[in-house]
Amino acid sequence: MLSQVKLALLAGAAAAVAGSHEARAAESTAEIQVNLCSPPAQVIDALQLTEKGKSTTVWLFDSPTLTLNQAGLRLRLRVQGKSSELTLKAAGQDCVTVDSALLDPDGKCEADLHGDALDDVVSLNRRLDAQGRATLLAPDARRGAPLVEALKSTLDPRQRTMLSKQRGVTGGVATLPVDIARFGPSTVRAYRGANRSYEVEVWTLPGGQQFVELSDKVQRDLALVRRAELMRQVTAAAIAVCPDQDSQARKKLAILAR
Repeated sequence: MLSQVKLALLAGAAAAVAGSHEARAAESTAEIQVNLCSPPAQVIDALQLTEKGKSTTVWLFDSPTLTLNQAGLRLRLRVQGKSSELTLKAAGQDCVTVDSALLDPDGKCEADLHGDALDDVVSLNRRLDAQGRATLLAPDARRGAPLVEALKSTLDPRQRTMLSKQRGVTGGVATLPVDIARFGPSTVRAYRGANRSYEVEVWTLPGGQQFVELSDKVQRDLALVRRAELMRQVTAAAIAVCPDQDSQARKKLAILAR
């Protein structure tokens, strides 16, 4: 019979192997994102898309000067029906070296492809019950100290850890901007076509501004080839591709923060 020490060593080795497999799987995934500048109705018609499920209502959290965004962070609340999820995204990561414990149970690390540039992004999700959602959407928690307290009580430990790390927070420095504000609600509708792997999202901001993004997930080493295929398809459908293929997140926030 194996001794307890040997059993412990075997268990540790197995965990290390599993962790390395998870890291390699995460590293191998990429999400291609293509910004489209044709009107949403034209895109939906040209690509023969139909709406997928119910629309989603989205709130974004940042300071008026976009403090979190400048640190590569995005804090978002998505509500669809009775389902609510608070997500923290951190750009500029390295999926190979990200601690797998940080991603458990509802996190992921994958590359985003905007234009020709790949960027590893950690996403940490927390599902909220009705009370958690109400706390973040309370009328008195729109900005400043009340919203800071609402977020502190709602963020999970992994999200707080990532916020602190990404902002370089040390003792006495606030994890969240003191002037943080809740921006929204924006409406997001998702569309898919028959036998298509990609999805098209249409964002409508409170002021009526719209953003259209086509996205597809593939293995990282196939991302550039697949993006070229998608570009050919949308061009053949007479859909305008935006000259600026950077992430739209900052543009949305800048509009919302006006």
